[in-house]
Amino acid sequence: MLNNCKLMKQYIFIALATLFFTKVGIAQSTGTFTDSRDGQTYKTISFKEASTGKTITWMAQNLNYKVEGSYAYEDNENNRKELGLLYTWEAAKEACPGGWHLATDSEWAKLVSQFGGTDMAGEALKSVKGWNEDGNGTNSSGFDAPAGGHRRPDGTYLTQGILGIFWTSLPSTVDTAWAWNFHYGGPPSSNKKNLKKAFRWDVPVSGALSVRLVRD
Repeated sequence: MLNNCKLMKQYIFIALATLFFTKVGIAQSTGTFTDSRDGQTYKTISFKEASTGKTITWMAQNLNYKVEGSYAYEDNENNRKELGLLYTWEAAKEACPGGWHLATDSEWAKLVSQFGGTDMAGEALKSVKGWNEDGNGTNSSGFDAPAGGHRRPDGTYLTQGILGIFWTSLPSTVDTAWAWNFHYGGPPSSNKKNLKKAFRWDVPVSGALSVRLVRD
């Protein structure tokens, strides 16, 4: 009888733990992917979508494969190690290795929903360092999004340490496409509410943003 009680408690604990981790969207597994084109290895996270039960695998680092239309922040190659490259929208679609694709707008929306929604997901998805004004995330998701900034169509670089902006594959108009981004939070202190938020807006396709890929 005592053994049965212990066994029942173990089952209950496992069930509750499974429910908790699924509900808050903790990554269920981590791994790596090596790009055979240049030998670079990327971290990955995989988790089950709460809405569909489907296992999704994302790269947990920014793409860093050099193609025409890709740029190191401020044209400094040393920035690639932490931030990856910034890509124009067309370059982002062309730079994907076999078996991977530029994340869709729907996949981004589901990722954000999985980790707390637009009001909270930034905290879980952002990296634990590199954001200005102590605006770092917890990276509880394992997604590890850095504040990589962006490149304007005129070639100027901005917002490194302030914003992490990521292309989706969905066009908005002839000249723009949808992107998701995270904010460092302030100042002023009233903007600290942005610390945890995830934002969606359309960006000129000739600008250059960070890129995350999803396994086909």
